[in-house]
Amino acid sequence: MGAGQLARMLLESASALGVECVVLAESPGDAAALTAHDVVLGSPRDAGALVRLADVVDVVTFDHELVDLELLAALEQDVTIAPSPRALRFAVDKAAMRRALFDHGLPCPRFEVVEPTEHVDAGQLGGRLGWPLVIKAATGGYDGRGVFVVDDATEATGVLENLAHAGVTALIEERVEIVAELAALVARTPSGAFAAWPVVETAQIDGVCREVLVPGSVSEAQRIEGAALAQRIAEFVDVVGVMAVELFATPTGIVVNELAMRPHNSGHWTQDGAVTSQFENHLRAILDLPLGSTDMVAKEVASVNVFGGDDALDPKASLADALAIPTAHLHLYGKEPRPGRKLGHVNVVGTDPDVVRSTAWQAARALGTPVPDALDKEAR
Repeated sequence: MGAGQLARMLLESASALGVECVVLAESPGDAAALTAHDVVLGSPRDAGALVRLADVVDVVTFDHELVDLELLAALEQDVTIAPSPRALRFAVDKAAMRRALFDHGLPCPRFEVVEPTEHVDAGQLGGRLGWPLVIKAATGGYDGRGVFVVDDATEATGVLENLAHAGVTALIEERVEIVAELAALVARTPSGAFAAWPVVETAQIDGVCREVLVPGSVSEAQRIEGAALAQRIAEFVDVVGVMAVELFATPTGIVVNELAMRPHNSGHWTQDGAVTSQFENHLRAILDLPLGSTDMVAKEVASVNVFGGDDALDPKASLADALAIPTAHLHLYGKEPRPGRKLGHVNVVGTDPDVVRSTAWQAARALGTPVPDALDKEAR
């Protein structure tokens, strides 16, 4: 369900396993629709489109969370859905996710939830949680969309009023001091078999992942704690498939940011840097097949996202320049280029962290990716 780049890369692993995939795409030009065994055209919020998909597959899985959980629950009697709507709720609804983490005693930012019909005093919110506040749309946001950092009561009131007008629940959190952003990626089968890749360091700029470093700055203690948190969450939400747990390393320890129950940008490195990629293990998990090894195949891995620049040039036009870097593994998504759009990623493996990182950025720049100011010095 969904035909973006995650579905496209899942199809690559499916082909190797002899698994035929059908995608529910909103356009025949979507990235995965161009390579799928078959395509059902329609919206994931259209009951008729979901029925048409369920009629031709054995298992339904996802490449995004912009879905209708009630429609999915009604579909369960006709087809296996993995992850289930009950588990998927904690990725679809940030307020439900945060409450569940809190109820299970897991570390997370202090928070409050405001329903659209509630009236709250923004000044008192800030007094309780501290300024600045982070206000998130509980549903519908992704890649930084629907997340607002506000400095005072006037800003907070405006954001809350806009969300209420749209009928969207607001999740209000304290802004924690972030030392590093990490991610823990795991896979789990219906029978409870579990596998975890090493915890990674990510660089998020304007809410979008720009690079992933393995192991990056992740300490041994953080690796152990992050993996344990991810396994505990996977078990209590009863996830089937791959789940990413986004984490913040703070001066006082690790806190959980958000969950994604699907292959995730923080796991793209596994295509070239692990024995089994996140995409293959996601397929193995949802089909209840034995999971593959998650061991790294090299000491260091860097993964850098390819973005469209202001010139909106197609990265394929400079493919030869990037391929002239012999250690760079390119993964392009077949998307129409436009400024700021995620068009692919580059993976590099090796033994020296500085070399693999600079090489990955060299290839990404060759494909037209602008280097963010926040990374400019290191990336160049």
